[in-house]
Amino acid sequence: MTAGNRPRGAGRRQVLAVLGDHGAQTRLELAGRTGLSASAVSAACSDLLLAGLVRDEPDESVGTRRGRGRPAYRVSLVPPSGPLLGVDIGNTHVRVAVGDVTGRVLAEGAVALDDAAHPETALDRAGSLTSRVVAEAGHDLDDLRLAVLGVPAPLTEQGHAVAANNILPLWVGRRPGEELGERLGVEVLMDNDANLGALGEQRTGAGADRPDGSLVYLKLATGIGAGLVLGGRLFRGDGGTAGELGHVQVDPAGVLCRCGSRGCLETVVSLPHLLHAVGAVTDGPLDADGLGALVADGHSGAIRVVADAGRTVGQVLASLVTVLNPGLLVVGGHVRPLTELLAEHVRAAVGWWAQPAAAARVEVRASALGARAEVMGALALAGEEMTARHRAELTAM
Repeated sequence: MTAGNRPRGAGRRQVLAVLGDHGAQTRLELAGRTGLSASAVSAACSDLLLAGLVRDEPDESVGTRRGRGRPAYRVSLVPPSGPLLGVDIGNTHVRVAVGDVTGRVLAEGAVALDDAAHPETALDRAGSLTSRVVAEAGHDLDDLRLAVLGVPAPLTEQGHAVAANNILPLWVGRRPGEELGERLGVEVLMDNDANLGALGEQRTGAGADRPDGSLVYLKLATGIGAGLVLGGRLFRGDGGTAGELGHVQVDPAGVLCRCGSRGCLETVVSLPHLLHAVGAVTDGPLDADGLGALVADGHSGAIRVVADAGRTVGQVLASLVTVLNPGLLVVGGHVRPLTELLAEHVRAAVGWWAQPAAAARVEVRASALGARAEVMGALALAGEEMTARHRAELTAM
C-alpha cells in the first residue's frame, strides 16, 4: 500500500501529527510533509473539519485569494477551550490572572501579603483571591482547566516540592502546587518565579518581538534569581536550579550566606541589603516603592547604592552573557525607576566585562511587564501545557 492510498483513519492521524508539530499548514504543505496524495489530504481535512478538530484560516502570506482562483487557506488545530489560571506568590504579594489558551487575560487581581513565610497564610490568600478573580472572569472554579503557580524558591528535581536553602524555610519539602490544587479543585503545576518572569517577558513583554530568541531575566528582590529562555523555551537545568544567580560568589571573604557558602551575590545586593544601606541616611522605614521614589527624586545616596548594585550584578551577568550569548537581558521588578537605573548600570558592566562579541550582541532592557511578569508567565506556561496535551490527545486518536 503506497503512502497516498493509506486508510483515511491513518491519514487523519498523520495530518493531526503534522499540525501539532509544525503549526498551521496549507493542504499542499500537508501533502509534502505526510507523503499523502492531494486527494487523501483533502479527505482527511474534510473529516477533521466536520469533527471540529481543525479549522481553516486565511493564508496571510499570499492573501485570501490567488487572483481569480479559490481562497488560500491554512489548516490549523482547533485550540483547547476553557479558562486557565496563573498564580504568583511573592514575599509581599499574591497575584492571580485568569485567561485562555491564547494568553488573553480575562480578569486579574493582586493583594498584599504580610508574611509569605507561612505557607498556610499565603495559600489561603491565593485561594480566596482566585475565587474572586475567577468570578470576575464570568466562570466558576469548576470551569478551570489547569493552573500554574509561581513561588520564590528553588524546586526539587521533580518540580513538585520546595527545595532547601531558600528564603522561605517553612516551605521546604512542601508541595504548594498540590495544596493549592486541593483548595481549588484543579490541577496546579508549579515553577520558580524567575522562570515564569522570563517566560512572561519573552511571550508578552520586553522580548515579545523575538519569540524564538534567547533571553535572560533578572529578578532582584528578597533574593536574586535569573530565568533563562533559550531558543524560545525555558531552560531549568538538569536539577531544576539553573538561574540561581544570587549564589554566585563575589566575595570569598564575605558574610555567610543562607546556602552555606560565603560572599554570595545575594549577601551584597539583594533588595533588603539596598534598603538597609539607603535607610541609614533616610528617615523612617523604607520599602521598594520608597527607594524608587528616592531614585526618581534624584536622591544621591539612593542612586549611588542602586547604581553600584547594577554594576555588581552586571559583572556577574557578564559571564552568563559570554557563555550563553543571549540576545536580550531583561531587568525585572515592579518599581520602574529602580529597574531603569539597574538596567543602565547592568548594561555598562556587561559591555565592559563580557566577551566583546557577546556584549555587542546582547540588548539590556528594563521589564515591560513589571509586577505582572510572573503571573503572565504562569498563564503562558499553562497555555502551552494545555496545548501540548490537546495535541497529544488528537494525534493519539
